[in-house]
Amino acid sequence: MQDLITHTLFDAQATIASGTSTSKILTLNSPTGYFSLQVKETGDGTGQWQALYSNDGVTFVTPTGVSDIVTAHDKTTGTSGTDIYQMQNGIYKYMKITVTETGGASALVSTATLITQ
Repeated sequence: MQDLITHTLFDAQATIASGTSTSKILTLNSPTGYFSLQVKETGDGTGQWQALYSNDGVTFVTPTGVSDIVTAHDKTTGTSGTDIYQMQNGIYKYMKITVTETGGASALVSTATLITQ
């Protein structure tokens, strides 16, 4: 069994109303295709979380058939704004995670940790 690798994507990252924040580029070395994303939201906005993938490290896209991680995560989701989302993906070399504030009126403050295997 491969070791779990923890990636801190956002640490109290502010995203303005209708804005988007993007994580650093992650290099996925020997991924199994299983990921887990823990998200905590504060602030009054609503977050849409998406994974973007690349094989060349330059152009990042959401592959055909891949859904959003979650379309509406806010401070009331899960336990006090914290929940964990499981992701099963194809094999890609690089990944970024984005959070977009979709409510249009209030900002988000996001903390997110990704576990890969």
